[in-house]
Amino acid sequence: MADVSARRRRRPPDTSSRCRAEKVTGTHDFEVANYSLFDGRIGTGRSIKSAPFSVGGYTWMIEFYPDGQSMEDCCCCMSAASAYVSICDGAVNVNAKYTLSLVDGDGRAAASWFWRRRSATVTYGWPHPRSWGFKIFYLKPLLRFSGCLNDDRLKIRCELTVFTPPRTEDTTPAPAPPPELPGHLERALKDGRGADVTFGVAGREFRAHRVLLAARSPVFDAELFGPMAEKDARRVVQIEDMEPAVFEMLLHFIYTDSPPGSLEDYSTATAQDLLVAADRYGMERLKLMCAEKLCKSIDVSTVMTTLALADQHHCQELKEACIAFMSSPKVLRVLVATDEFKHLMASCPQLVSRGSLEGASVEKN
Repeated sequence: MADVSARRRRRPPDTSSRCRAEKVTGTHDFEVANYSLFDGRIGTGRSIKSAPFSVGGYTWMIEFYPDGQSMEDCCCCMSAASAYVSICDGAVNVNAKYTLSLVDGDGRAAASWFWRRRSATVTYGWPHPRSWGFKIFYLKPLLRFSGCLNDDRLKIRCELTVFTPPRTEDTTPAPAPPPELPGHLERALKDGRGADVTFGVAGREFRAHRVLLAARSPVFDAELFGPMAEKDARRVVQIEDMEPAVFEMLLHFIYTDSPPGSLEDYSTATAQDLLVAADRYGMERLKLMCAEKLCKSIDVSTVMTTLALADQHHCQELKEACIAFMSSPKVLRVLVATDEFKHLMASCPQLVSRGSLEGASVEKN
């Protein structure tokens, strides 16, 4: 009974969540062919642009100013070039890291005493500008020594990493579907397919499966497969001293591990009869469930029979609950006048041996 109560008080299932951020990295190479036709001829503040490229779900491009972005930024427009990376999408908040590099003849980002690979981490979006880069990308007089100007081609590489916003997600495992076995076994009981034993109970017959009965009940195991088993398997096994409805409920529990319907809706008499059947066939879980049901339905009209039943079938908690109920002086004054109480005193004096019960009965007599 305590085990059943504990299961009913079981705490809700655990839940979990996870927050994570991700990053997407992409590289775009922008080649400027016939570089000498741009150098010193395109003019300050005028740029050439790469084709748009996508990284992290956003569209970007490289802007290159061969003669510098402005006279103010470049002291001499003919001495330095500028490069920027721009976001082409609308006003959005994007966290990104970029690196702008010149690429040498071997396809590697160049680095020398006059050229440093430049990078930065920025946040795009209002109120930040939509372009980031370097006002002095390289010094043009030193470009021919860099190894990055091959066949009058200049290649600019942009390595771009976009960081996605932190995202929280529910990681609670999906609940497992309800078990299917009880339903399958209940259908096997109802349709009788493969049944190999028949029980006769007060004129009604019930078909069942020997192996399942033996697996669930030690008493059925001994009766159906032990030395006392019937030699003729086709013979109907008679069940004495049990109502057909109670035996049917017992079979349902054996096959499905639950009584038909809600046990809470059973009458006290039905729960008592089912407890007796459960004890008779060694179904301890069903016995505890019935005892718990009876503990909740003790009243003046049923306490005497329930107490005798609890004592006979060794249901200690149920017996204690009955005695506690009877210990009330108001209840006891009603009980001691009944024939059931006098019979219980005569047949089972140990059940009413508590001082409060004995004193009340003596006072009444």
